[in-house]
Amino acid sequence: MRSLSLVIPVYNAEGLLKRILAHVPLLVENAAEVGFALQEVIVVDDGGRQPIDLANFDFEPLNGLPVRLLRNERNRGKGYSVRKGALAAKGDWVLMSDVDESAPLTEFAALAPLCENAIVCGSRKGGKDMRPFYRRFLSWLFNFISGAGVEDSQCGFKLFNMALMRPVFDRQRIWRFAFDVELITNAPSVASVHVKWQGRRRSSLKVWRDAPRMLWDLIRIRCGI
Repeated sequence: MRSLSLVIPVYNAEGLLKRILAHVPLLVENAAEVGFALQEVIVVDDGGRQPIDLANFDFEPLNGLPVRLLRNERNRGKGYSVRKGALAAKGDWVLMSDVDESAPLTEFAALAPLCENAIVCGSRKGGKDMRPFYRRFLSWLFNFISGAGVEDSQCGFKLFNMALMRPVFDRQRIWRFAFDVELITNAPSVASVHVKWQGRRRSSLKVWRDAPRMLWDLIRIRCGI
């Protein structure tokens, strides 16, 4: 059995965290069916207004599966949080999932057959996307400009082969929403696969605030700044 860690970056979303943790037993079963053993869940609290307190959670359904909480001293960004969780993970593979579980955890079975790649990217093209049209258009435009070479670089459901990705995470410099492009650009091999998409509307991305920063980060990636 291959060892797997689940990393969940969280920012001001304790309610969503409770819901996704309730679905982790489904991931345990799903992963076992494709030859993976889930060893741990790592929650990375990205400096939210109300720090996450695991004492408020019911872990009985997890049957003793370890849940580790890492905290950022302040809001550092999703990319920083994913990197922190991945480098702390004990599993040889790391599944990153957005806390709103827009892609069900059981979609791991779609990523697993491609696990020898450094990164396996879930793609939102596989289901109904409930985001407003302008958000979908901007996502398409960003993916086009980025030149990342995958169908959907920004989907928050990815599998990392840590034997190949640890040095890539070590060199990571982009901490916010363009971090996926940096990882994909520097990974030795990348695959993409459609996943079911439940189309959650929640996002911490603010277009007019974050779009210029994302474009600047793309320039940094392209130019090695």
